Amino acid sequence: MLLLVAAALPALLGNQTPPAGCIALSGPKVNYRPNVARATSSPWVDSNAWRFARDPQGKFCIAADGKLSALAAAEAFAYGVTAFIKTAADGTGPFGRMLDFLRALPAADYPVMANIGVVDDRSPQSGELMNLLSRRNLLYRVEKAADPRLPVNVIKVEAGDPSKQAYQIRQDLTDEKRLLRVYGSEVVIGRLTGDGAHARVHLVNYSQRPVTGLRVRVLGNYPKSKAYIFGADGAKLSDFSSDAEATEFTVVEMNEYAVIDLAK
Repeated sequence: MLLLVAAALPALLGNQTPPAGCIALSGPKVNYRPNVARATSSPWVDSNAWRFARDPQGKFCIAADGKLSALAAAEAFAYGVTAFIKTAADGTGPFGRMLDFLRALPAADYPVMANIGVVDDRSPQSGELMNLLSRRNLLYRVEKAADPRLPVNVIKVEAGDPSKQAYQIRQDLTDEKRLLRVYGSEVVIGRLTGDGAHARVHLVNYSQRPVTGLRVRVLGNYPKSKAYIFGADGAKLSDFSSDAEATEFTVVEMNEYAVIDLAK
């Protein structure tokens, strides 16, 4: 089943009563956790991507103050969901600037592109597996049954450590077949939509800091490109290359969100 991602603009909830059935979520962010193996902090991305994938037609009420309001808006838009952002006074400005950016993007309602089908039984284990796949930029979509057109299908979530199953899924898929790969950051999650002749790459930076030198690889030959980077009008891609196998480019610097449109 091919899902279309419609351009859904997030809205500011303010003091209004949340819509009936709105799913309450915390705002996306990065937590830096101590790494026991070395004297550094390892980033853990708190993303709502898997929740959006599980309920693409749902309504989401997301609490996100300050600059996180812009990040929450960008993440919801990237996944094409209906979202209401609840924020304090310090979040209205960042949200407004992100909304202006999203409004200016060209419409591109393409089907979701994925390597992996997940038959979601809506268990916590299934949710955690999808969370790990999202964080590792392993593109999946939720299915009611196995899709023979996809290289990998997950019919059952194994008991125990979901990280081991996520690793095995990557091994079964192989990196060479991955539709999208992101190099140079542990805090950027990508999403890919397309129709064969066009592709749109959504890049969400969860860190609240600029990311520089982000290298992206998209499977397929897309010689034409246009970059839209939040807070960087007129930004261009660097080291762009496209051949029969794949298209690669570098995003020199990005803040919360970047959209890259590719075409044959």
